[in-house]
Amino acid sequence: MLPSNSFEMKLKYPPVFTSGKPAPENPANLLQRSKVILDFAVLLLMVSLSALNTMHANAIVYSATRGNYVVKLPGTDDPANPVRTYLGIQLLPDTRFIGDVGSVSGNTLSLENVYDHTNFSTPERESYVHVMTGSGRGFVADITEFRTSEIVCSKELTPWMAPFTKIRIRPHSHISDLLGADNRFGLGAGPDATTADNVVVWDPDAQVERVYYFNSTRMRWEELGIEADASHAIFRFPYGFYIVRRSPGTIRIVLSGEIGGDAILLPVRSGANVFSLPVNLSASLDNLLPSEGDFAVISGPNAKRSDILTFEEPTTGLHRGPFYHLSGPNGSGWREIGVNNSDAPVAPLDLLSTLVLRREGNASHILVEGSLDPPTVPRPPLPPSPEPGEIQLKGHFSVPPPILNSDVVISIESSIDLETWVQLTPDKIFRDENGICTFDLPSGQGRAFYRITLTPDF
Repeated sequence: MLPSNSFEMKLKYPPVFTSGKPAPENPANLLQRSKVILDFAVLLLMVSLSALNTMHANAIVYSATRGNYVVKLPGTDDPANPVRTYLGIQLLPDTRFIGDVGSVSGNTLSLENVYDHTNFSTPERESYVHVMTGSGRGFVADITEFRTSEIVCSKELTPWMAPFTKIRIRPHSHISDLLGADNRFGLGAGPDATTADNVVVWDPDAQVERVYYFNSTRMRWEELGIEADASHAIFRFPYGFYIVRRSPGTIRIVLSGEIGGDAILLPVRSGANVFSLPVNLSASLDNLLPSEGDFAVISGPNAKRSDILTFEEPTTGLHRGPFYHLSGPNGSGWREIGVNNSDAPVAPLDLLSTLVLRREGNASHILVEGSLDPPTVPRPPLPPSPEPGEIQLKGHFSVPPPILNSDVVISIESSIDLETWVQLTPDKIFRDENGICTFDLPSGQGRAFYRITLTPDF
């Protein structure tokens, strides 16, 4: 029996596929209650009932970790001088598959012990393959077609993966996922893109920036110069985006999803690049980016002949850099432009940083490491007190019919740093008549994470 003071949740298998184990179709989008209740479903536990029934006493199984973070977007009193804020997407859509490659040929691959690859497609969404092991670790390729016996990608795959390489498949985010189809966070709307706040994403195929805005007449997202609904405009991983505000006042938005800690090979091109970085608890310039090897930043005798890196920390409001890597007769190592003998390159970066990189050279890849290992240097805490206009973070998920036996206690844990976890008490968790559970996450913080735990009660 469950202890009387435990909150009993009945959970079903997650919308995730593993090699040889097909799962149900991804559930429909959950309720959009209000601008303070976030629209995300918990990615639950990738364990079978048989595994739960054979768990040792006191063993704990954790779900994938999910979270959200609040971003402040400053406005402007002069529309002729808009304010730009760079953002990455470190919290990602739910994983659709994680497992091994069976075979690779050109731009197609098959998955080990999988017989119908069309099960992994997500209606109305484009997806991508992310390589997790091997010499091509971090490589990302868009999927152009799911066939019964194979998956077709937009890039040549043979240099990056081989049989038994572990990969992950996720869908890309839409603008409506991040900002709401109804513009739920209140970005400045207008009759055209020149009067409204803009959301700008990079299109790597066309090599152009795509500009979106919320049309105040038709009450929908549209692309600059195109009179059509753009709610499904794609934000391609691992590219970031930026928001240009022409309206006054500071507003807050919340980005949410599953933790993305896998290493990424960033496809850097000449000019400015905005990238989403993997979550890395111990991130600093010294252990985030390589300065030598096949996938290193470009080093040089001065900043002009090197890659220039700036980090935007949206949850802390800090701007770090610009940095470059010095390599020459006068020494080597990371340097901050305009600052001599700075210790900034070894100081911890925020685990949700966005990278703005400027290159004056040829296109290549840079490997960026993710890590959920604790940092060696204590990270400055986030401000603990609520402030005017703060969004109260909430989680919610549906509670399907019971399938777990009564010998398993299910609870929710929350964290603000992915290191220290606190179990939520039953009086903080609410279940409505529709089977939707909602729960408050830590007040007064700009971000919070949560996970489900299973503990055997025998």
